[in-house]
Amino acid sequence: MWKIVKLLLHPSHNPLRHAPKEYAFMATVILACFWCLAFGLYMGELVTIGYSMIGHIAIITMVFVTIVTFQWFKMKYKVKKN
Repeated sequence: MWKIVKLLLHPSHNPLRHAPKEYAFMATVILACFWCLAFGLYMGELVTIGYSMIGHIAIITMVFVTIVTFQWFKMKYKVKKN
């Protein structure tokens, strides 16, 4: 589990490492804000099924948004081999 956490969160191991530091920081902050929003929706109101469904959709959507963001940065800022 710690390997997965390290791959996602550690700046020298996730796909954002190939981007300039300011872009990697901006992307990390934006992803963090969206994850907070997703978990806020999920944990905010569990009494009714509607809010729970919206929260689940938000969580699942953010997983895919994070994966796509990492893939885009990986493709955009490939390691240049000499």
